[in-house]
Amino acid sequence: MRLRYNNTEWEVAGFINDYESTVSGYPVLGGTADVQDILQRYPDYYLMWGIHTIGRNYLIEKVFNKVNLPRERLATIVHPSAFVAPNAHLEPGVFIMSNCYVGPAAHIGLCSMLMANAIVAHNTRVGPLCHFSAGSITSSYDTIGKCSSISFGAVVLEKKNIGNFAVAGASSLVTKDIPDGEIHIGTPARFMKKVAEE
Repeated sequence: MRLRYNNTEWEVAGFINDYESTVSGYPVLGGTADVQDILQRYPDYYLMWGIHTIGRNYLIEKVFNKVNLPRERLATIVHPSAFVAPNAHLEPGVFIMSNCYVGPAAHIGLCSMLMANAIVAHNTRVGPLCHFSAGSITSSYDTIGKCSSISFGAVVLEKKNIGNFAVAGASSLVTKDIPDGEIHIGTPARFMKKVAEE
């Protein structure tokens, strides 16, 4: 299903931010406590999720649940230079930046973000609220759990399971599964520490 996949249909109206009055020259429309009011005041506005705190992955889900974004008001944005296979599935709120590749039969979960030049290969399943940093490569038949992060330049080999709230560190080569809530770094990637629970 291809709904709202063209980034030229969108114009930035503003940000939701608890700490600033403007962001990159755009107005802040309110804070996280104001989301439902903003949705009522601006019925033609759609939202995208941009909170991806690498290394504080439990916080992502906590804030997401707090703001309670309705699925039907989430913008799905794909840069025109990105390739998304016709039979790949993107859930609402997915944001795919320039020069990304999403392979056949891949599934990208709710509000996940692929930064520039990220690759998610065929038959890989990505959970909700995941973050793929620029230049990361996720091979085929992988499973990425919710709120997980594949950092800058990391490579996840095929048929690996990255758990929920897990992190593959920058430039890591992931040759084994990463359990829930763990940060693995290096080549090959090894356990470094647990993700902080907040």
